[in-house]
Amino acid sequence: MTLIDGQLIREHVKQECQKYKSIFQASQKEVAIIRFEASENASNELRARYEAAKISAEQKVATFNAIGITPNYIVLSPNIAVEQFDNIIQSINEDSKVTAAIVQYPIPAKFTSSIGLLEPQKDIDIVRRQSNNFFESCATAEGIARIVESYAQRDSNVAVVGGGGFVGNGVIKYLEASRISCFCLEDGDDLTRTQEADIVVSVTGRRGIFTDYVLPSHRLVVDGGFTPTASGAAGDVDRSAYRIPQNITPVPGGVGPIEMAILAERLVKMDLGIELGKWDYQQLQQEQMQRATIIAPIARVFFAQQATAYPQSIRTEKENLFVLEGSNYQISFNSTTQSLTVARTNEKLTLIRLTLASNQIETARGITNEDIARWQQIQTAIDSTITQSTDRGIEL
Repeated sequence: MTLIDGQLIREHVKQECQKYKSIFQASQKEVAIIRFEASENASNELRARYEAAKISAEQKVATFNAIGITPNYIVLSPNIAVEQFDNIIQSINEDSKVTAAIVQYPIPAKFTSSIGLLEPQKDIDIVRRQSNNFFESCATAEGIARIVESYAQRDSNVAVVGGGGFVGNGVIKYLEASRISCFCLEDGDDLTRTQEADIVVSVTGRRGIFTDYVLPSHRLVVDGGFTPTASGAAGDVDRSAYRIPQNITPVPGGVGPIEMAILAERLVKMDLGIELGKWDYQQLQQEQMQRATIIAPIARVFFAQQATAYPQSIRTEKENLFVLEGSNYQISFNSTTQSLTVARTNEKLTLIRLTLASNQIETARGITNEDIARWQQIQTAIDSTITQSTDRGIEL
């Protein structure tokens, strides 16, 4: 079983979009992101959906900030008047600085018809549930379908569970346009019919409906569910069944970051008229792994060297976590898992995770050619230190 890393795609697309960051910043354009809070009498299930919407909205804010677009994040009470919401939509339509708008679902039923007021050319996520001149389906549906494309073969058959819903229907339309055979199942159908497919997509939002019993060994399972719980986010696939498919998108960390990548791509297309190159997950994964195999051994040697020669440079964050931080990178050693991670300083994202016992690279994402060049300079400095026996530190 291999976990598909949605953050790998998000980082790739972010780097591509950041080529246009200065243009976005100069234009001072905005993206409006609207979400509603849950009502006081909402059921626990509905509250979980609103909490998921909050998490998704905050991820969108971070995504747009990263590429130079200002997010206008609007949080509304479910008790506002319909006329007030209509006025907000109309002001978005009339504001030339607002290049795109997103309304997070779910929304209270009384506002449903108001969504139709949104200008189609600003509907980046197809929240109106009608295609515009740019896109046919929501970003989540496109992201799921493009992951499927990365793994589908000529004779593939895709089961889309929840295919009658907004997201699922968008997945089916995209795959059929790409001439990939698929069929629809709904929550309540006989889920063992997924055995007829080699790829399964689930977008029901029903936590843990896929268990060992109903999920045979598929080439790919895409879990599009997301339910916040006290112990963390859960998807449609029960954790006990993760070991069964050959490849699976985890929750969290799978479809969510891919959705953010698609929205960033769409913004570049809508605002600048530039269509970014189409990514293929397996190709990106191979490219990142090749880059990681260059950096990982250098980082391993460098950390060991610094820990020996300059132990004062290593700080202890936890009993089992030791960190070396430079102006560009941070290397962390976990003594419990015997793993080494490399990240950029002041970024939460792990670029590389290396399991020391097996010398296995478990994570590789977001690594650029500039990173390769910097680490090769570090390697040269390490070699020089060893050759000349100079007592000095090396800038990380």
